[in-house]
Amino acid sequence: MPTRLSQLPAHLGLTAHQLRSPLAEATFGLKPESACLMVLEAGRARIGAGEAGWRIEAPRFVWLAGGARTDLRLSPGSRGEILMISRAALSNVLPASAFGDELSRVLTSDLSLPLGDERAQVTRLLGDLRGELAGGAPGAAIMAGHILSMLLIQLWRGVKAGRERPDVATGGLVQGFIQLAGLHLREHWEVGQYAAALGVSRDRLSAAVRRATGRAPQVWLHEALHREAVELLSNSGLQAAQVGFRLGFSDPAYFNRFFKRMEGVPPSRFRRRLTRRSAPATSFAAWP
Repeated sequence: MPTRLSQLPAHLGLTAHQLRSPLAEATFGLKPESACLMVLEAGRARIGAGEAGWRIEAPRFVWLAGGARTDLRLSPGSRGEILMISRAALSNVLPASAFGDELSRVLTSDLSLPLGDERAQVTRLLGDLRGELAGGAPGAAIMAGHILSMLLIQLWRGVKAGRERPDVATGGLVQGFIQLAGLHLREHWEVGQYAAALGVSRDRLSAAVRRATGRAPQVWLHEALHREAVELLSNSGLQAAQVGFRLGFSDPAYFNRFFKRMEGVPPSRFRRRLTRRSAPATSFAAWP
C-alpha cells in the first residue's frame, strides 16, 4: 500500500508518498484539488477505471493535472513515488517569466512519458526531496520548492523532446498510432495492443483515429496491409503465398481470403490482370 512520508507544514501544499504493492494490487485515491507527479519505477499501474483508464508500464514519468477524483491501482510488485501538489504550491514554484508561462501551459494537460537517460537524475531528485520533507532542516521549504522545480523542468524537457503522451497535442495520438503501425503492421497487432503501447484506452484510440481518418483503426490497418500487398504483387517477383508470408500471414489461404475481401479478386487473378494490362498492345500501325 502507499506509505505516507513526513511532509512540510500543510500550508505548503506538498506531500510525498512511496508507492509499494508487494503482494497484491493496491489502490490509492487521488484528490481532485491536487496535481500529482508520479514516477513508476517498476511494475504496472492503472489510473481511473473502465475503458477510460490509463494503463502505464514502468519506467514512466506521469503528470496528472488534477480536477477530478480518480484512483491509482498498482499491480503486485509495483513501486514508485508520487508527489501531491496543491495549486498554491505549484504556482509558487513556477517562475514569473515567459518560461514559467510555457511550463504552466504544459502542466494543464495530463502527461505520461517514458523515463530514459534522465531516470537516474529524476530518482536522485526524488531522494533529495524525501530527505528535505523528512528532515525539517532550516530552509527545507525553499529547498523542496527548488527540487520540485527541477522535476517539473525534467518533465517539460521530455515534452519538448516529443516523448509526451501522444494525445497531448491535437493529432498526436493518431500520429503515434501510424508510427507504431509502420513498425508492427506485419505482426498483425490488435487495436488493443496499439492502445496499450500508446497509454490510452481502446475506445479513446478508436475515437481519435475515426475523427482523423474517417475509419476505425482495424479498417485502417487492413487497408494499410492491402496497400502493401498490392505493392508487392505489382512490383516484386514474389509468389502470392510469399507475399502473404512477407506480410505476416502464416496461412496462404487466409491471405487469399483477406486479399479477395479487400480487392474483390484473389491475388493470383489480380496479378494476371496486371500482366494483361502491361502487355504491349497489338497495333496495325506497328506492322512492317
